[in-house]
Amino acid sequence: MVVVGSGNVGTALATNLRALGHQVRIARRSAGDDDSIGIDGASVDADVTILAVPFGVVADVVARLGLAPGAVVVDATNPFGQPLPEGAASGVSVVVQAAGHGVHVVKAFNVLGAEHMAAPTLPDGHRPLLPVAADDATARRLVADLATAMGFDAVEIDGLADAGLLEEAARYWGLLAFRGGRGRDMVLVAHQRPPATDGPSSAAGER
Repeated sequence: MVVVGSGNVGTALATNLRALGHQVRIARRSAGDDDSIGIDGASVDADVTILAVPFGVVADVVARLGLAPGAVVVDATNPFGQPLPEGAASGVSVVVQAAGHGVHVVKAFNVLGAEHMAAPTLPDGHRPLLPVAADDATARRLVADLATAMGFDAVEIDGLADAGLLEEAARYWGLLAFRGGRGRDMVLVAHQRPPATDGPSSAAGER
């Protein structure tokens, strides 16, 4: 498994995955004295590649990874403060184009801060909500299962057509965390209201 990017997000995800026993290589522009590797060809033979670099360099970085048809690349980026190329509907569409034909792109790990990625499960047992979107069902399930094992409440989203909404969801988290004053420790969790068994709401649901 390869995590591309050695910033806060990439480092936190690699920490989580290594704690689960995965062999993780961190790729960055220049290999360091640690166990990191260079970007060029970093994804050759990797089962999963997680992209955690600034959006402004996404197209260049993805094109250099050596992704082959059938490879799975997870886009954890957001196009904040960066204009989308002409004709691009979302940030993930830029990744799809750069990855090339046959590469399975999955959108995930982009809707919350890096503080929640190394050890996502909260002290009360709740898990952060994590949408996982992809056109390919097998790749989507692979990443959703991985995210669940990592401690997230993974929700599979069929297709990348609405992936732009997931990038906006990251803005929503930021809105609450910063302008709403909740801080970066805030994270969204999902609860289900028990179905009503009687009363007006139950009757309305039977129509």
